[in-house]
Amino acid sequence: MNRRTFVGMLGLSLAGAVSCRGVPAPAGVSMGHTKCAKCGGIIFSMEGIAQIAYADGTARYYDDLGCMATDLAARSGQGQKYVQLAGGKGWARVEDVTFASTPTTVTARGYGYLAYPEEEARQIAPDHWARGWDDLVAELSNKK
Repeated sequence: MNRRTFVGMLGLSLAGAVSCRGVPAPAGVSMGHTKCAKCGGIIFSMEGIAQIAYADGTARYYDDLGCMATDLAARSGQGQKYVQLAGGKGWARVEDVTFASTPTTVTARGYGYLAYPEEEARQIAPDHWARGWDDLVAELSNKK
């Protein structure tokens, strides 16, 4: 088997693995160029951003995870929702994190919530209950 055949077969097997899983991976964000799908703001920081990744390779980006939580188009159930972990520690599925806010939390659109692993969220906001995605959506939808 030559190298070109091997690379082609490897690419096909990787594509098959992604489609079998059915969960699209988060897409890259071009800082200073990518716009929020809800408010149109330019994404300048990884802190508090979010996206919906679709199986066709496209993505819908948000400059504040609150924008995604309050966007009617995001509630369609299509695509995989991702949020950037606090401190720019990487992408995580909304189902796998907990959201918390402190009096000093600042986000692009002022929603004030960041994503954390559950234990970290509970330590950050010990006097406030840490929220799961559905709770956060309900809370923010009532505010804005």
